[in-house]
Amino acid sequence: MLSRISFLSLLFVLLTTNIIAQDFSIGMKDGISWSSISGRYDFANFNNTQIEKVTEHSFGIRLNYKLNKHLLLQTEVNIEQKGFDFNMDPDYNGGGYWGKYSIKYLTIPLIIQYQLGKKVKFYGYSGISFGMLLQANNSTSLSSTSTSTLKIYDYSYDPTNEFNKFELGEIFGLGIKIPLCDKVNFTVDSRYIFGLTKAAKDTDFNYNPNQWHKGDPSNF
Repeated sequence: MLSRISFLSLLFVLLTTNIIAQDFSIGMKDGISWSSISGRYDFANFNNTQIEKVTEHSFGIRLNYKLNKHLLLQTEVNIEQKGFDFNMDPDYNGGGYWGKYSIKYLTIPLIIQYQLGKKVKFYGYSGISFGMLLQANNSTSLSSTSTSTLKIYDYSYDPTNEFNKFELGEIFGLGIKIPLCDKVNFTVDSRYIFGLTKAAKDTDFNYNPNQWHKGDPSNF
């Protein structure tokens, strides 16, 4: 059903402040994200599904430890909303389907960061992200012309149990830190997260109108 998730996020309103000692800093983060998923998603007897990115929300806190002038270790605790839209264009009779998966994760990235600059700092980083599934939602609508009038059917369901509880991803990112005062920075950060594990469990379903089914094993 679902393969790996790619996740692109732009984190803004990122405020950090030094705590305990000069080498430690803690910050709040909030931002928007775009996510999509790879694979094939054919509902019932249809096989022309189009997958589209969705815009979601992420927020959390982060902790930095300065190793030296240029290198920092960073960890975070985030709530990240991922997912994708899907649709099949209506056929000449008006039949088709569309909907969305929304998947919420608690994520803990572990990152090493390299920065340059004096006051304003530019940085890049890479690392890994551990994720735990919190919730998954599905909305599915199907249009039919089997009667004399066009009808819309709701096939939405709770897909949480179809997803793996944990995920692992690889992170790459760039950012800029702008000092607002002696102990507070404003940061704009953009990152790409590539899923290293599958999002879903075994997807060899028998036909069920409330579920997706795997169309071709070579796609997964």
